Amino acid sequence: MEHECDTLPHWLTGSPQGEAGQASAAYNSALTAQPAYPAGTRQREKSAHAAEASRTPNRTAGMAPAGFLTLFTEEEIGTPSLAPSPAARRAPVISPLVRFGSAQDRIEFVRRRIKQLGFESFSYSATRTTAHHKTMFVLTSYESQAWLTRYFRERYFELDPRVALASPTGMPLLWSTADMRADLPRAQLRSERLGGLIDMLEANGRKSGILTQMPLPEPELSASLCFNSEIGNPRWMTESIVAETLMFAHTIHEFIWTHARSVIGIAPAQPPRVALSDLQHAVLKAVVQGQRDKEIAYFLGLSPHNVDYHLRRLRQLFKVRNRVQLINVAQAYVS
Repeated sequence: MEHECDTLPHWLTGSPQGEAGQASAAYNSALTAQPAYPAGTRQREKSAHAAEASRTPNRTAGMAPAGFLTLFTEEEIGTPSLAPSPAARRAPVISPLVRFGSAQDRIEFVRRRIKQLGFESFSYSATRTTAHHKTMFVLTSYESQAWLTRYFRERYFELDPRVALASPTGMPLLWSTADMRADLPRAQLRSERLGGLIDMLEANGRKSGILTQMPLPEPELSASLCFNSEIGNPRWMTESIVAETLMFAHTIHEFIWTHARSVIGIAPAQPPRVALSDLQHAVLKAVVQGQRDKEIAYFLGLSPHNVDYHLRRLRQLFKVRNRVQLINVAQAYVS
């Protein structure tokens, strides 16, 4: 089910821009001849991308990023059971996307909602970054193959200022290509590459938008959701539009993180085996069930100060930084 490769799939690793010859011609013909991610083309055990990557000899460092890329679609996430699992029932929020009977219905709903918010396209990617490796997991159902091909072949993800400037806490970044062009650095080579990215964004109707990064339980993991508009002036994105977009982004992110972790290969590690007292276990279970501190104090006969102490101690034991991470890690532990 995972589509991992030490080098990028062939259609993402064709000749970089500026290289002439047969490879470029083959790449261009492939783009026009193949639809973008036709449904049903991926095998359950090994995708065409992964199979092709295994047949393709390793490329030079200049041809592929230093990590690997995993592609996945809504079809591969599948249709979650309408009866949520015990772990899902204990989660504080359950995404409304689970109500759709098929992946196609879910795709149509997401596309329709994106249009209602005023955007033309949407992208979702999760990134694991370590000292020596970078791994990206990209949802392809709402992106064109042509866009992904050039974005990764030109390695624009390495210098995309939208990603670099986004807050890791989930705060929205409102961006526009006009602002990006005005902020081009003086270094000539970097300016040329950033200029190429900006030109590509504008040519594909991505002149403004909202990007938000969502924290994930593992410190080295983060998810980026980007909503793109063909409107050049970012002033059209009012406070209400930003708020609605953020709520929708949380809905998508929660659904993917809940139902696609094993598909895209970022399932969290098993929770650490820690010895908990009966009281700590009761506090942890209440947190997973979505109870607030005052509710926990009331039902367990504790003072708010004691609840705060136990929560801080639980975060230390599970090696997490906040309540959201504690809930995600502790769901499997409590179950």
